[in-house]
Amino acid sequence: MAEDTMLLEAIEALRKKDPARAKDLLTRLLKADQNNATYWVWLSAAVDSPKERLYCLQTALKLEPGNVAAKRGLTMLGALPPDDSIPPFPLNRPRRWEEKLVIQAEEKPKKRGWANPLVRLLLVIAGSAMLIAIVLLALMLPRGAALRVLKTPTHRPTATVSLTPSSTPLFRTPTPTFAAPTPLWMLLPATYTPTPLYVVTQHPVTSSDAYKAAIRYFKQGEYQNAINLFQQVLVIEPNAVDAYYYIGESYRFMGNDAQALAAYKEAVKLNPGFAPGYLGQALAVEAINPEADISAYLDKAIQLDAQFTAAYLARGARRIRLGDPIAALADLETAKSLSPDSPLVYLYLAQAQMGLGRYAEALASAKKANELDMTLLPAYLVLGQAYSATGQLEQAVGALQTYTLYQPDDPSAFVILGAGYNAAGDYRAAVSVLDRAIGMDKKYAEAYYQRGLAYLSLKELDKAEQDFKAAAAYDPSDFDAQLGLARVYLMQGQAGNAYMQIERDVRPLVKNNRLLQAQADYWEAICLEELNETRNAERYWRNLLELPADFVMPKDVVPADWREQARRRLATATPSPTATPKVTPTPTFTRTP
Repeated sequence: MAEDTMLLEAIEALRKKDPARAKDLLTRLLKADQNNATYWVWLSAAVDSPKERLYCLQTALKLEPGNVAAKRGLTMLGALPPDDSIPPFPLNRPRRWEEKLVIQAEEKPKKRGWANPLVRLLLVIAGSAMLIAIVLLALMLPRGAALRVLKTPTHRPTATVSLTPSSTPLFRTPTPTFAAPTPLWMLLPATYTPTPLYVVTQHPVTSSDAYKAAIRYFKQGEYQNAINLFQQVLVIEPNAVDAYYYIGESYRFMGNDAQALAAYKEAVKLNPGFAPGYLGQALAVEAINPEADISAYLDKAIQLDAQFTAAYLARGARRIRLGDPIAALADLETAKSLSPDSPLVYLYLAQAQMGLGRYAEALASAKKANELDMTLLPAYLVLGQAYSATGQLEQAVGALQTYTLYQPDDPSAFVILGAGYNAAGDYRAAVSVLDRAIGMDKKYAEAYYQRGLAYLSLKELDKAEQDFKAAAAYDPSDFDAQLGLARVYLMQGQAGNAYMQIERDVRPLVKNNRLLQAQADYWEAICLEELNETRNAERYWRNLLELPADFVMPKDVVPADWREQARRRLATATPSPTATPKVTPTPTFTRTP
């Protein structure tokens, strides 16, 4: 089989210390079969960095849990503990010095070449047969053909353009810029489930060749060449709507949204019932002005083609960005019924479900998106968010590490990763990744809050104070940042400042939120007891005990021992104020959902 031959060539390239050649062959094999653990194991030997090698081996082990080579490699990288049950590396072939000894030993008893009479007889027979065949073939062929038949051209694989129309459109998001040594899109040059072209029509003989070549360039991402050829088509066919559409798509993928918009308008001008032209206009207008209202374009596209999956996806994604996940779900469920194997459908479903707090459903959708297309980077981001929201911190960190490795310029991802490290208790790692987020965005309030939380847990109080102040300055309505500052004051022995911080900046943010009120009550009670104001602290302890029995308080935000602590304080309360032992507040604290 061709795959076996290519794999052997890749292995031979590795033996010859040509990893570039091996990587090229293996990525082509993975493009055809991404679930082959053997390919992933060999690719781990061809990539450049330990992180890439780790990723390849982990993928191989995920696809084939019993893969000994993957386990052995992960053990050598320190990702798995030593395991005596894993056999050592097998010697599949003798070493070179052993090969020479074996050959020498075999040569002595055997006659080789012309010294062997059987060999001489076989060669004479074969040569005579070949000569007779050549003479007969020369007599049978037309004049001049005898020379041409002996010339064998080198086979080169070519891309075959399918001209079968499909109801599923091309829906492509801009490709992000990567800084990692070998990004996922280089390991797997195309997604596992490429979306077919929405518009592929038959053209007359005069323009057919140019159109097919343009489509081929378009699929390969050579957009300027595609534009040139589509323009040639328009010279012959001025009314070719699909040529204008693909010119618009090409310009949009090149980042030239103004020219893309002009091309889409020409397509719709020629055919007002052409649904893709309206979707194209929506995407181009939004790229030019993110605040523009593009709903009319999207509604029109769906009105003209009720089977237009990409239009539902675009409208659903926009509704998520506008903070309307309920409306988004309706579009995404329709898109799912039309294209049940689209990874983008499950990606946006996961985002909408996260917005609704349906974390278990979001996790399932994110896993499905990742399963359908392992190169879809945003899926790793939402996967990390969903894992974190469901308390699976180790998996969350793993997904976010993959995302940030290949998308190193997204500060929000580093903030989520930092929050995951905080929740897992790895505060130094949290500080490290949050430093990167703040380096990219100096006004990122959440990054300062999460780093302040890490410093608070490390008892580096001065740094925690600075970060909480920065978070509160950039977002004064951030309840957790304001309360975090009060806790820092309390741990610094400044109970008076902590009390004033709660009264002045924390209480106004509570409003009618019982969860926030419970946190403010607890910490204000602690402050008052530190100030020997036991009588005044009693009402806040009582507030904790008087919360309705059916009121659910997340244990990671309002620990169960707070109520028990309130009971003890009230049980030991006396009519006259008495000093109570100082209470050292626990630094463990999780951001309010």
